[in-house]
Amino acid sequence: MDDTANGAGNAFGMLSGGNQVDSIGELRLADGELFELPGVTGRLERIDFGNGICLHRAELNVRENSRFDVQNALPPGWIAGSANILGELDFDSPDGAKHAMSAETGLMMRIDRPGTRYFLPGGQVIRHAGVTIGLDALRARFGDDLPAALDPYLSDDQSVIEVRPLGLNNKIRSIVSAMFSPQATGVGRKFKLEGLSTLFLAEMIDAYCLLHQDGEKTPEPSVLEKTVIEDAIAKITRDLASAVSVAQLADAGGMTESRLNSLFKHETGKSCADFIRSRRMEHARELLASREFTVKQVAVAVGFNHVSNFSRSYRDWYGESPAQALKRNSA
Repeated sequence: MDDTANGAGNAFGMLSGGNQVDSIGELRLADGELFELPGVTGRLERIDFGNGICLHRAELNVRENSRFDVQNALPPGWIAGSANILGELDFDSPDGAKHAMSAETGLMMRIDRPGTRYFLPGGQVIRHAGVTIGLDALRARFGDDLPAALDPYLSDDQSVIEVRPLGLNNKIRSIVSAMFSPQATGVGRKFKLEGLSTLFLAEMIDAYCLLHQDGEKTPEPSVLEKTVIEDAIAKITRDLASAVSVAQLADAGGMTESRLNSLFKHETGKSCADFIRSRRMEHARELLASREFTVKQVAVAVGFNHVSNFSRSYRDWYGESPAQALKRNSA
């Protein structure tokens, strides 16, 4: 969740909520200021870059199950990419449809009508970023080459509700992580965040259009290929400490790396490399949350020989170092 209405689209004009279904208070959000509502403490920020693009960032410490109603602040006519690199949330859009966001699944979205309600499960930290772009600014960038896959978002109707899930690849996660990095500070902070926001939205659009493009589809996997993928997934999951590679898995399955990746995307929504890394990072987060292992022990358990490489990879994935995660979990 961010200071945008509807997860990563309409900037929060006003947010109200509490740990009951009925709203018990409201808060007018100020950019970047720390706030507290029943069950939740956090910081939200909205940055308008003056070029049709807005960045919405949030870092929320959710102590108790909380619900929030959100009023739209952006006028109708925009498209947005929305991603969590830490934590999960659900929301009901004004048409009654239910949607979910997690560290694995982001959203492409446009919600013009008011009436979105969020549910934030307690006992977690949510680190979220959303980037919106107005349709005029989007058309100016694409000219006559707007992808057909974006058509559901481009209507001139002012009551559009279009929300579709999108698996988050490593590149998208790294960009969002950089938005929360200490390096995204200094006198050039706004320039850095503008560049990251533009890159994030471009990667989300690319990934979405690739997923929904027309034309030749990946052939359905054969029975033998399904067995190969099931075996590969089991091998990866069973021994995350091993130095398994895409090339090794493809060779063991008697297929090319390209076909293996196509099959992984068909079955999991991720490339083979993305799947391996996501499982390693998820397990690392679980081990750190248990507070029973050192950072070095966790690194070894998820296949890293060097703590520095593990720390870098974990920070790129979740926006904090494993040492910071361990300290936070011990607090």
